[in-house]
Amino acid sequence: MSMPDENDEQSKLKEQWKQADANRRHRHFQVRLDSQLAGKLQHYADQRHQGVINAALQTIILKFFNAK
Repeated sequence: MSMPDENDEQSKLKEQWKQADANRRHRHFQVRLDSQLAGKLQHYADQRHQGVINAALQTIILKFFNAK
């Protein structure tokens, strides 16, 4: 059985996570890629970003909008 202080602490932590998620939600996007494009994205991520797709996507988007 948990101590009352532990429950309060967990409740506060969950509330902080909930608020952090709410603050990020407007920046969250999901897309579906066809197999060929997904493969190209994975290849690009493997070559330039140690396989991290989010970093690769960020680079692609920044280059597109900044025309660099």
